[in-house]
Amino acid sequence: MSRVFDEAVVVGVAAFHEGAEPPSDDEVFRRLRTAGVQEWLAERLIGFLPLAFGRRVLEGVALADTFLDGGTVRPLASEPVYLAAAAAAEVAGRDDIERIGLRSAEFHAVNQALHAGSQMTDLAIGPVTFPDPLPPVEDGDGGVPSPAAIFAAFLKGHGLRVDGPEAGTLRVDEASFSARLIAHPSPMDGVLMAQVDVAVDHPEMAEPWMVESCAGVGPTWREAIHQAMVMFERGVVHPIVEALLSRGAAADQVSWERYDHPSGAFDLCLGAQLTLFTADPVPSAEPLLDRLLTELREVPLSRAVHALRVFTCHRDGELINNELLLDGEPWEAGARVVAATAPPLPAGMVGQRLFGLLVPAPD
Repeated sequence: MSRVFDEAVVVGVAAFHEGAEPPSDDEVFRRLRTAGVQEWLAERLIGFLPLAFGRRVLEGVALADTFLDGGTVRPLASEPVYLAAAAAAEVAGRDDIERIGLRSAEFHAVNQALHAGSQMTDLAIGPVTFPDPLPPVEDGDGGVPSPAAIFAAFLKGHGLRVDGPEAGTLRVDEASFSARLIAHPSPMDGVLMAQVDVAVDHPEMAEPWMVESCAGVGPTWREAIHQAMVMFERGVVHPIVEALLSRGAAADQVSWERYDHPSGAFDLCLGAQLTLFTADPVPSAEPLLDRLLTELREVPLSRAVHALRVFTCHRDGELINNELLLDGEPWEAGARVVAATAPPLPAGMVGQRLFGLLVPAPD
């Protein structure tokens, strides 16, 4: 079985961290099921996350490589959820270890033995027991879709041949992509927030592994992740496909314009303007973009593909979020241009997002 459950582990970790006090297993199960995680996956997250995270602090103890599933002995290596949890445990921080790992049965058994005078290196722990057999693994993602798989579907929808994901990486010819989920604290009861970070690497880009992020909200992880990925498709995927992967494959989803720069001419491939947090009509951000492109003439640019991303948020005319990235790094001069620009609406919340790629024009 080659399935990977990295995103499910992220969701499971978030469920253990929710609330001021460590939750019971029943409460974690309730949170996961309410968030749309299927029962077979929720049961495994509750059992395997503490086991994997607890083993981080049991160095020197002889630990079993099997577990008892009801009355059946099974290899831990046969459980992909455990393998994903073990990989996450390798890079887990102290808060994760304390909140999740210290509740494991193995940790408590070792702790009791140490208090009784044993040494870590003298201890051998038998297989962890699940008294009730785990539910059978079902087909599908268990309610936590993979952003990488969704991204691959977007690319294939444009007629591109996609290899992977392998070890979390997709490839289209010379381009590489990775996608990961970040589960943010719930902004309100019944609402989940999923951030998806997509990293893009291409030999023609000015900087390797440019990262773009989009967030989505919803009552389940499936809906929140899909909302984030739809936003990513509308604003970011189309310029990437058109400018880097296959000219003409997304021609009806982007706009092109010539941009004269002291370093040489570029063709700007611009994705759709995304409007957030309001249903009211919002003016075009084209005047702001023109001012930013004028300011960009003060920045030396190499003859590579450069990425420009604009994200702003206003509340009642006040600028509360101003994020300008040039090749994935903050662009302070651009942020000053935004700060000096009138808000798109005088009242209410409104966000705007633009993404474009500057492609060196042919000589």
